[in-house]
Amino acid sequence: MFKLIPQFLTASITFFAKQRLTLLLLCLFTLSGCDQQAKVGFTADDLKQSWVLTKIDGKDVHIAEPRITPNMAIDAELKVAGFSGCNRFFGQIELKENNFRVTGLASTKMACIQDDQATMESLMTTSLQQWNTVALENNTLTLTSEQHILTFMPEDIPSE
Repeated sequence: MFKLIPQFLTASITFFAKQRLTLLLLCLFTLSGCDQQAKVGFTADDLKQSWVLTKIDGKDVHIAEPRITPNMAIDAELKVAGFSGCNRFFGQIELKENNFRVTGLASTKMACIQDDQATMESLMTTSLQQWNTVALENNTLTLTSEQHILTFMPEDIPSE
């Protein structure tokens, strides 16, 4: 029965089968590379550490010694505590997808003698309480609100 099939039909069936097999293998090789893509985004666990404010709106934060650099530490329950330039603060971080804000923010009430301290404090605490788009790339935490961009780096812990 198979001898009745002309040889040119057998050759064309084999050609189409080879094309389909080649296409299938190409798709499998292409899809196998998808598993090894770089991690995109971050998790709440990635935020859990101490962060130092390094830039406001793209400009470096310069603190004259012996003052403390504004910072924040985020713990396992996403509670935050830090220093905003003049006062210590604490609160609870709320994360929704790539949005970040601090709720229930409370702080000490020390008088800020220097204007730059008071300005930085106001800007930082106000920004933290607003919804910010959060990005974490190359160990840099960036919080972008409608008014300001705060850039944080991990705090260097001195070795003993």
